[in-house]
Amino acid sequence: MKKIVLHVGMHKTGSTSIQASLAGYRDGVFEYAPLPPAVEADHQRAYNHSLLINTAFDKGHKRARAWETEALILSAEAITGFDLEAVQELGALLRQYASDIQVYAYVRDPFDYVKAITQEAIKWGHAGDHLHPLSYRSNFVHIEDVFGAECVAYRLYRRDKLLSGDVIADFASWIGLKNEPAHRLEVNATLSTNAVRCIYALNSFPMFSSGSDVLHHSWRELLGVVGRLFPGRFEIPARLVSREIDIWDMGWMEARLGQSLKLPPYSEQDMDCTGLKDWLGRTTPEMLATIRSELTDRGAEVAENASFVELVSQLYLECLRSKSDLQLDYRKFSADRYLERNPDVRQAGLNPFGHYVLHGHGEGRDGS
Repeated sequence: MKKIVLHVGMHKTGSTSIQASLAGYRDGVFEYAPLPPAVEADHQRAYNHSLLINTAFDKGHKRARAWETEALILSAEAITGFDLEAVQELGALLRQYASDIQVYAYVRDPFDYVKAITQEAIKWGHAGDHLHPLSYRSNFVHIEDVFGAECVAYRLYRRDKLLSGDVIADFASWIGLKNEPAHRLEVNATLSTNAVRCIYALNSFPMFSSGSDVLHHSWRELLGVVGRLFPGRFEIPARLVSREIDIWDMGWMEARLGQSLKLPPYSEQDMDCTGLKDWLGRTTPEMLATIRSELTDRGAEVAENASFVELVSQLYLECLRSKSDLQLDYRKFSADRYLERNPDVRQAGLNPFGHYVLHGHGEGRDGS
């Protein structure tokens, strides 16, 4: 093997689409590194190398393989979060197979990045009152130190800057693939502001743990439902983001890109917004009516005075009900009876239905 192409993201720059579309790619020169069968079997998305690279330094991991290719493609946006020691270990490992290692990274404008990564954090459980931080320098300084600044190439992730507005075609052209990937997969579609407000409200509600496959799939189902009910794009007032941006950090990245990054101007909606919690806590009667209508269409009984968060919570339980083939049906569950029959659950102060989903159902406890 003569060369390694190391794609490191950054996050929210089409990395998953690139990974999914390149999975299985081989043209006689370039090959997208396949994952071990055990990893593919355990994970639905068996094309992101982040998991493997995150755990590649386990001393018991068998690393050797005879690669029959000139250039191997690795893609793992998790690398941008590594500390110096981890990047050094990664570099030492990769240099066992190739001396020529070229690193490729897309970067977004600060406002677009913070907006996208904050939405992603909310989708998977964040309920705080702060935005996801951004530091270009901390993401890339260790990578430059280990692989050499001259071996790290940056490109601005803006649709109008990408080849044909397509990150997959742009990346293929950038690294010099002979052919574009035969298949394409666009993933991680954005949710609208109101859809994110639904998830944000639920994140702050005392729900049970999502530590099971059925709950994970139910949550994904919920994301799809609120995305359908509230179409559109996700927005955050520019003032909330701009006050968190380090202009010196921006300048550090602009020097590498050879072009300016941009921040949007303030608008009227910025001036009366006190913070993320205030912005995402805003609901309208129409939003409540939309969720209530969805629940009614599903045949659910809806309390007359149910709050917004209670309606979203019930919608999640409807998704759980449908994804579990009615085995975990909250409509037939009696919390009082469950606590009466299971004093250990009452004594531990656990959410009764949550305990039933995670433990009681599998243990054969009666939830009716």
